[in-house]
Amino acid sequence: MPMEERLEFRVSFQKLLLGLMFTIVPVSLAGLYAITHTYRSLEATIGGHFKVIAESTAAATHQFITERILDVGEMTVEPAIVDAVVASNRSWEGMPDAAVAAKIEKIDKAWNTPAADPIVRAMLSSRASRLLRRYHDLDSRILRITVTDAKGVAVAASHKTLDYYQADEEYWQNIYAQGRGAVSLTDILYDEATKSNYIGIGLPIMEEGTNRFIGTLDALVDVTTVFPVINRLQLGPTARTLLVKEDGTVISAPQVDLAMKLKSGEYAAVQEALGTVHGRERGYIVAELPNVGQTLIGFADTGLKRDFRNLAWLVLVCQSTREAFAPVRVVERLIGFTSVLGLAMVTFAAAYFSLHRKRTFTEIDELRAGTPSQAESKPETVR
Repeated sequence: MPMEERLEFRVSFQKLLLGLMFTIVPVSLAGLYAITHTYRSLEATIGGHFKVIAESTAAATHQFITERILDVGEMTVEPAIVDAVVASNRSWEGMPDAAVAAKIEKIDKAWNTPAADPIVRAMLSSRASRLLRRYHDLDSRILRITVTDAKGVAVAASHKTLDYYQADEEYWQNIYAQGRGAVSLTDILYDEATKSNYIGIGLPIMEEGTNRFIGTLDALVDVTTVFPVINRLQLGPTARTLLVKEDGTVISAPQVDLAMKLKSGEYAAVQEALGTVHGRERGYIVAELPNVGQTLIGFADTGLKRDFRNLAWLVLVCQSTREAFAPVRVVERLIGFTSVLGLAMVTFAAAYFSLHRKRTFTEIDELRAGTPSQAESKPETVR
């Protein structure tokens, strides 16, 4: 039988090594570069997504506060309220300033005593006060409403006020604004009795036609109903949205409320980014947080501070990078492993070739003379 013909393909180790170096090494390096580029692209994509969520939540918060201001503003033009303010201002006409101050001081001192009960009953039973209580009954977010005249004394209210004279209060002076009249919002406060978070919304009452300041209307408004909008994010166990104040105090977050007076570690991490134009435009950072680890944080300003300095609120959207980047972690690690393995194999092959390749030695004298060596001209005889 004829012998089987075998096709043999022989390649020197050196050529094989060069082939590996020109194929595996570039591919492995490209894989490592792809991992780095993919990580940055993923960070930018998810970070941008978190920024959009934060901006959307911040806009909803801004809109909520604006709507509450408009609701309170409707009361300032109610005929019954304007008439009560105008009537109170007329009662002071013709009286010397000293007499006005003395009368106000006398009533204010007796305000929380039985002596002032007739005045309190008259105020609370007035048409204006009944209208204010109706607003309170129709909207549970409106906790208390107080109306004063141009002198700062209580003219109408949904509840009995703590004092008759309000002009010595900071909120009243902010609304008065040296006679110009201005919208004024207080910082958010927590009421232990009602377990509610509220802000004071104060607006001036202006005379129709002349736009002259004639009184104030101040309402305490519960803002707790905006918190479900802030905490609606459901991205995973470590994801959460926070509403924080300028000093880092948490207003609202999962399992956290204003009464706890907790500071946000996430806010401390984004403070540096907030101080630069680039950082604010980017809208997200990756930070290492104590007891949490590496965290992706998107942030957005509510924009309320531009008009109301007491409402410097910021929205933060946070999630652990381990969870945020989980969908590509397996692929990323597989590419990284194969790339490192390929480089290791080529390195091992190169080291092996370097240690085991044949070395040829030529005598120096032969190189100088250019003649064959004695060993070549006279073969060694083995005996």
